[in-house]
Amino acid sequence: MRSNISNQISQELNNTSISLNGKSFNDYKYKEPIQDYSRYFSLRNSTPCQLTEVEISTFLASTEILSFGAGIPSKLFFPIKELEFNFNFMENEKVILSKEDLELIQQYSDSPGLPKLRNWCKSLQQRYHGLCDPNTPGKEWNLLMTPGSQHALDCLVKAFFNRDDTLIVERYTYGGMFAVTQPTGVKFAACEMDSKGMIPSELNNLLSNWDSIHPNLKFPKLIYIIPHGQNPTGVLYDMERKEEIYKIACKFDLLIIEDDPHFFLQFDNEIVNGKRVLNKSFLSIDKEDRVIRLDTFSKFLTSGVRMGFVTTNSKLFGVIAFELNASIFHSSGLTQIALEKLLTNWGDEKFDNHVNFVQEVLIKKRRETIELLEKHLKGQVEYKPPKAGLYFWVKLLGIDCSYEFVRDVLRHHKVIFGLGISSSPDRTIKTPYIRVTFSYLDKEDGDVAFKILSDCLKDYIKNKKTIQHDEDVTLYNNIS
Repeated sequence: MRSNISNQISQELNNTSISLNGKSFNDYKYKEPIQDYSRYFSLRNSTPCQLTEVEISTFLASTEILSFGAGIPSKLFFPIKELEFNFNFMENEKVILSKEDLELIQQYSDSPGLPKLRNWCKSLQQRYHGLCDPNTPGKEWNLLMTPGSQHALDCLVKAFFNRDDTLIVERYTYGGMFAVTQPTGVKFAACEMDSKGMIPSELNNLLSNWDSIHPNLKFPKLIYIIPHGQNPTGVLYDMERKEEIYKIACKFDLLIIEDDPHFFLQFDNEIVNGKRVLNKSFLSIDKEDRVIRLDTFSKFLTSGVRMGFVTTNSKLFGVIAFELNASIFHSSGLTQIALEKLLTNWGDEKFDNHVNFVQEVLIKKRRETIELLEKHLKGQVEYKPPKAGLYFWVKLLGIDCSYEFVRDVLRHHKVIFGLGISSSPDRTIKTPYIRVTFSYLDKEDGDVAFKILSDCLKDYIKNKKTIQHDEDVTLYNNIS
């Protein structure tokens, strides 16, 4: 059932009806930014910290005082004597780490991350999302480095969710979110989508009629959205859709987790001065301090380094930083220094050049994937070319459950695709969709794989009643 606060919000909404004209929610007038976030926090973050400022200072190493309280090893133990990097787009110039850098990355450091790397990321947020100076009075914001967005999600779940709390997600969403939330017992409420993302009228109806639609679920505190190259559907939210969703979040007093790994992987945008003008983010329109934005280097730079960053207002920053510190102290110093040297030596121009390079590679791979789909699967599948991201979301015609098809037939031919059920918050509903990761698809391998997929579809539909089901159903929660 709803909290008292949620009931008050609902009553207020009933008295000031939302105008749904299919275009915008122009009746909403923004309020002052949130000051007190206590109602959003999990119980673990509602418990006052038992450590005093003096106690905390004894655990920190400092060059300004003679400190013997921190449990830090001697620098005489450090094994790395020399380290150099040779980066792309730098005309074979080598970057050699200084003695000071080597000592820095082999010792404990600040939880939010190395200062130079964080400053570069702050500059990036200002360039691409129009953020003000981080120290602007009344508009303070901050960011911290995390070992990938997956760990950032883990920190957010611990910071904001108790067992049986509810999170609103898109009809199909990132499957890794289920792994993060399962130990906490978070429940999901899915909102239907169209070609532009989460449907505002559906979201408004869901929240306005929560008790009748989800009588056994708690009223939510947060929405989880993947706005650009949505995983798995490839949907790209336009600015109008973002503003509508944001206003609904404001009306119902919800926070937004903007998980945006594919922000730089937008393909069809206008090109100005040699680079694509990327869509604005939820963070860029956050007038009430409701957005927690997750970025990662995994999808356009390197996934193996495991590095991303969380950006939000300074009032929420401390709670997230606490969770990071409590779990891992800080992200890897070696990984951070590698990225710091790469990005600071690249500078803005070479970084933008790399983004353009990635976009062009993916545009070519997208075109090749369309050619293969049309060559082998025309009339057997439905799809829309993605405008961003890494994935084609493909509907298998004549199939009601892609899991059963992959389980019983396709995998035995040494071909596999992402399963629709893996992205569904409701695992009791069968789905005919598969996810095709075209970024990793070589044309020659794709030619073979799509031909096999086509042949298997024909045989499966023709002989469906006679196929023997594999007994291994662990991936699908025993759905028949």
